[in-house]
Amino acid sequence: MEIITEYKYDGLRHIEFYFKSKKCIVVSLEDESKRNGKTILKTEYFSAFPELQNEMVRRGYTLIFIENRNRWGTSEQIEDQYEFINYTSRELGISNKVITIGMSCGGMMSVHLAASHPDCIDALYIDAPVMNYLSCPGRFVDSTDVTDGMWTEFENAWHMTKSELLLFRGHPIDKLDKLVENKIKVYMAYGDSDKTVPYHENGIALERAYVANGIENLLFVDKKVGVDHHPHGPSDIDRAIKFLEN
Repeated sequence: MEIITEYKYDGLRHIEFYFKSKKCIVVSLEDESKRNGKTILKTEYFSAFPELQNEMVRRGYTLIFIENRNRWGTSEQIEDQYEFINYTSRELGISNKVITIGMSCGGMMSVHLAASHPDCIDALYIDAPVMNYLSCPGRFVDSTDVTDGMWTEFENAWHMTKSELLLFRGHPIDKLDKLVENKIKVYMAYGDSDKTVPYHENGIALERAYVANGIENLLFVDKKVGVDHHPHGPSDIDRAIKFLEN
């Protein structure tokens, strides 16, 4: 590992390097004796709504992040994340089983990663997760028809038209059987006023799958009343961490 940037602040060590030509970031406690050897992977939007990840680092976790090819969960970038987890484990001596922190598209990436490589997952924290591409970015049903360029991004990433998306069977909701089969623990937060990624078109599919298969004890649903897509973050950080750890 060739470190290109390193700095320390407020008891934390921040390093940056490249892996597979992608910029990577690792944040941990400066005092090695206080690190617990456990790993959290921020799957997207590294600097956004950092309160949960920051608190976990202060409790001894090592935070890792790899720059993504795009934010729409293509198989290549999910493989990048999996290889990166194993690389940092070898290089830094940290666990190769991670707790993911995935917000919005990052939540979608968490589900894809857990479905493809359950061996690298301890638990998922997902927040307003994109689970159904027909909802976001497709806007086929109730989602607000925003002109934010998301569909163009998705089309460029997946090389898929909206007509082709109707027949596509690689949405996160299509992979929930893998999470159920491997009994993946999930803390899922959402705002009940989310107009960008409506819960009733996305996250509810995961909730229903866990309940239907009798593993609702592995799922905590954090409904945030009156909250839109932002701000992300659990209602109670301490409760979220305790659930993910236990």
